[in-house]
This record gives sequence, C-alpha cells and structure tokens, in this order.
Amino acid sequence: MNNIRIGTTSYIIPDDILPNVRYLADKVDDIELVLFESEEMSNLPDEKTIKELSLLGEVHDLSYTVHFPLDIYPGSEDPEQRNRFIRTVQRIITLTEPLKPFGYVLHLTPESYGPVPSQDTKRWLDCLDKSLELLALQYGPMSRMFCVETLSYPFSLIYPLVERYDLSITLDIGHVWLMGYSMQENLDSLLPRTRIAHLHGVQDGKDHLGLDKGDSAQIIRFLSALSKQAQKDNVQRVLTLEVFSEAELESSLSLLGKSHGMMENDSGGRYGNH
Repeated sequence: MNNIRIGTTSYIIPDDILPNVRYLADKVDDIELVLFESEEMSNLPDEKTIKELSLLGEVHDLSYTVHFPLDIYPGSEDPEQRNRFIRTVQRIITLTEPLKPFGYVLHLTPESYGPVPSQDTKRWLDCLDKSLELLALQYGPMSRMFCVETLSYPFSLIYPLVERYDLSITLDIGHVWLMGYSMQENLDSLLPRTRIAHLHGVQDGKDHLGLDKGDSAQIIRFLSALSKQAQKDNVQRVLTLEVFSEAELESSLSLLGKSHGMMENDSGGRYGNH
C-alpha cells in the first residue's frame, strides 16, 4: 500500500524494547514504542538505548511511533493529575526527540470503560479542554504529531476538541469493532485526519488478537478504505499491527500479504514471506 508504513509493537518477543527492535528491524517499517512509567517500574529507555534505536532506525529505514503511558489522565478533575499529564508528555517528547518519531499516540483516557466516559461527561470534557490547551501552548506548531486514539467511547464526543487543537487521530479500528460502533461512519469521519491506524483481530469480546482471529471481510474493507484514503490525499500514514507475540505478528503479516496483493508497496515488500 503506497504511502502506508506497516508496523507493530515493541512487545513481540518477551524482552525489553531494544531486543524487540533488533528482532523486528527487517520485518516491518515502523515500531510502536509502548511506554509505561509508574512508581513501581518504568520501561522508558535511557540515552544510550535511544542512540542505539536511532542507529537501528537509520540502518533499516525504520520509523517510530511513541505510545504515551496509559496511566496519565488529561481529563482528570484534579489539577495535579493534569499537570502530571503535561510533565509526562514533556519528558517523553524530550527523551525520544532523537528518534524523530512519526507520531505520538495519545489516550484521552475515560473515567470509566464503555460508551459513557464519565458520570459527568461535560466536566470531563472541560478538563480535557484545559489539558489540551496547555499542550497547545507548548507544542502548537507540532499539533498534528499528537494522534488521539479511538477508545471505548464514541469519538464524536471528543472530535470537537481534536478539531479545535488541530490534532491527528489514531484510528484503532479494533476498538471500533469491539464496541460495535459503525465502521463505515468512523472511516468516513476519521480517516482524513488519521495519521496512525491500529489493526488487530477481534473475536468473542477480545481484541489485540492476530488478524487470523478477526473478521477477514471487515479487515479487507478497512485496508481498502485506508489504501484509498492514502491514494486520495497522498499523505503518509502508519498502520500498526497492535499485537503482542511472534505468532500473532506472523499470522497478521501473512494475512496482509494475501489481501489482494495490497502489500506490494514502495518499501521493498518485507511482508509477504512472514
């Protein structure tokens, strides 16, 4: 697929980020660095690791997408939690800057899982607005690098904020399928602003499975729509196979390679043999 870089996560083999990138370097075009940080543990790479990741990127023509930690809450009623959100974003952007990331995956985390994000959705949206305003004050010129992910609630709730602050979208189509939302409505409304897409199999209420476990007709429809959008606007995007094991990655790459020859792209065709 022209203008689409195929990627996966930094957790395919049971090891740290750097061994995963070494393992994946000749298999994909992009690697999503799934970062976490808590009082108990952190996987944020040190400067030496960043240098090695940068070198691997240059040698293998790899790009990186950076997934901010999940435990930051830009919609929190607590100003300290919102300040922590900004501090975490600042620290990770500074740390990963040498990698020249393709984009940053951002969760506007709900207060409760499901179609209703909060018991007080208006207050939650107001707090999100405050956090995004602070983000824009500091990083306005690079606003399109922030890619807000589709989660459990309807994206239409936060789309006005995405537009107001000129953010991009991470269209996780697996989350759309899992929640039973209309794929076509989400494709029509979100694909033009989508910079990163996440794809994984969904079956029996579980997501982040290999594509062989998903609905192949839906997967092909999605890939076709993504490809057509990329051809239409000639904007480069990343498609991340958001799975977390070797077997799931192999099956997913295999299915991509078989999908109507769609994987004959500009990057040398790394996928058909996996």
